[in-house]
Amino acid sequence: MKLPIGVVLLACFAFIVASDEPEKKKDSESSASNEVKVTKQSSPSKGETEDPTKRGKRGFGGGGGYGGGGGGYGGGGGGYGSGGAAAIAQQAQAVVAAKQAQAAQITQAAQSAQAAAQAEATLAAQVAQATQAVESTKVQAVQQAQALASLAQAAQNHAAQSAAALHAVQAVQAAQAQMAYQAQQNAQALAAKQQAALSDLAAAQNAANKASSAAAQAQANIRGYGHGH
Repeated sequence: MKLPIGVVLLACFAFIVASDEPEKKKDSESSASNEVKVTKQSSPSKGETEDPTKRGKRGFGGGGGYGGGGGGYGGGGGGYGSGGAAAIAQQAQAVVAAKQAQAAQITQAAQSAQAAAQAEATLAAQVAQATQAVESTKVQAVQQAQALASLAQAAQNHAAQSAAALHAVQAVQAAQAQMAYQAQQNAQALAAKQQAALSDLAAAQNAANKASSAAAQAQANIRGYGHGH
């Protein structure tokens, strides 16, 4: 789970402030100790009067201050010898080193936050790219579905046209079958009429033959009667 950049920076700031407090406390205690030492060194013992001419030779007096990175260090009202100056220099070096370490920590935290921001930006770009790919796939799927629907409609239209053509062919075949049946009936009727006509013709021919025979017989009879008289 990634933390927001603001939370990371706030945690870094809290860590720096927490790490700076012990150093301030330590520096305050060290300054207080130095002031006590200086007071002991500068205070004359009982029964002794301080020589004003020797006061300037014991050390350098005055208030010296050192500040760095928001923390102030100072000491005044007492004299410091070479040991006090070395201690102050060591404290200053320690403070500088601590501040450098804090700066390095801040830099590292900033780099981590920048890396996290870069990772989030990269992830957002990847998510946007994936979303765009999904949208493109969705558009392609819709287009394919529309194309399939068009093909299905065309197939239905073709099937309807084929069914209509089949019905038309079946109707023509039925009409042709009806016409063939009617022609066969007509042919049979004509054959029956022809047969009846042939029968009538044969009967007429037979009657004609009989009439011709009767006529010939009558003529023969007439001729024979004439020769007899």
